[in-house]
Amino acid sequence: MVVMAEKEAIVNRTFDNQQLDDIAKDYVKLVLAVGLHDASYVDAYYGPESWREACKLQPLPSLKLNVAALLDSLGALNFTGEGRCLLERQEFLSKQLASVEYYINHLLGSESCFSVESIGLYDTQAEIFSPESFQPVLDDIDSLLPGSGELTGRFDTYRAQFIVPEHKIPKVFSAAVEKSRELTSAYINLPEDESFRIEFVNDKVWSAYNWYQGDYQSLIQLNQDQPLYLERCMQLASHEGYPGHHLFNLLQERELVRKSHWPEYAIYPLYSPISFLSEGSANYGLSLIMSDCELIEFERDYLMPLAGMTGDIEHYHRVLRCYKQLVHLDNTVCQQLTDGEISPNEAESLLIQFGLYCASRAKQRVKFYQANRAYVINYNHGEDSVARWVERGGADKNERWKRFESLLKRPLMASQFVS
Repeated sequence: MVVMAEKEAIVNRTFDNQQLDDIAKDYVKLVLAVGLHDASYVDAYYGPESWREACKLQPLPSLKLNVAALLDSLGALNFTGEGRCLLERQEFLSKQLASVEYYINHLLGSESCFSVESIGLYDTQAEIFSPESFQPVLDDIDSLLPGSGELTGRFDTYRAQFIVPEHKIPKVFSAAVEKSRELTSAYINLPEDESFRIEFVNDKVWSAYNWYQGDYQSLIQLNQDQPLYLERCMQLASHEGYPGHHLFNLLQERELVRKSHWPEYAIYPLYSPISFLSEGSANYGLSLIMSDCELIEFERDYLMPLAGMTGDIEHYHRVLRCYKQLVHLDNTVCQQLTDGEISPNEAESLLIQFGLYCASRAKQRVKFYQANRAYVINYNHGEDSVARWVERGGADKNERWKRFESLLKRPLMASQFVS
């Protein structure tokens, strides 16, 4: 009887495993189908091309029924006692499918407030601060800047000395990319054939974008609508490249899709919980590869000469450390705009007054809010959560790199960061 029970348990486990794989494949095909209704929804796909070719436009209500059926099937699986990996796969798919359902409802015209959307799509909420709460930070910046008068204009004038000349951007940015790759490869084994190419574009709502194309290749686009400040070179190189989006995607492709044969990681729906980790880890990456002192030294000794630039880089970074404390204003202004509490013009004014945006950049940022809504929480709230999780192991750099790599190889949802 014991032997028969063990055999039956093995059969049931095999059946549940196969069902999980089938649900994962159907999830990928479902996301591809939703992507036919919104071209921005599928950020990356490196699964079988035949699945994409077979994907047909289906009515959104039918896709919503498909989501419900997959969630029911997923919930019926029982992996108790089978180890963490199967339970983690089940939870990942459950969270991702729930976000697909939410996004379909959004495409069908359902409206919800910023906080509800944050939970529905990204599995978390960010704390919202009043614009006035940022005034002490503005006072600190004011005390560091030369001159007197209106702060936003003075800040803009001060930063102008650190704008990379347009004709030198390719050389300076490439140097930043090479440095971030060198520092990352010292801790993480990169595929020999990984690489990415860079394009310069205009008329976008974002500053830069990584389009991961599979086979360890990416296209990184830099938007030239706004000036490129010196500090943005390393920020963007680490965010879009190493150890940011490019690394995040290639590790998932190598470890989860190719080695583990988990098809659910072969697709990246942009408006879904995995973006919380994707953007948070990409924002955190620069502080992992370089200390403040190392960053200042590299910019002073290498990037500034390449850019033909002079200036007090140490003082500039004192200003920037204060300036970074304004990042959570993003959530505040986007929440008020999304919830209809303010107009686009009022949103721009808040960014200019409390975020020290110039007028053109404020207008660009508001367009980003309108296009992406609650997505903004993934940058600052995501970075804070990743930093706490990675640095929980202490200050040892090797240990932080190990925790960071393990996080990218086995992504957590936002609600899992608290455990």
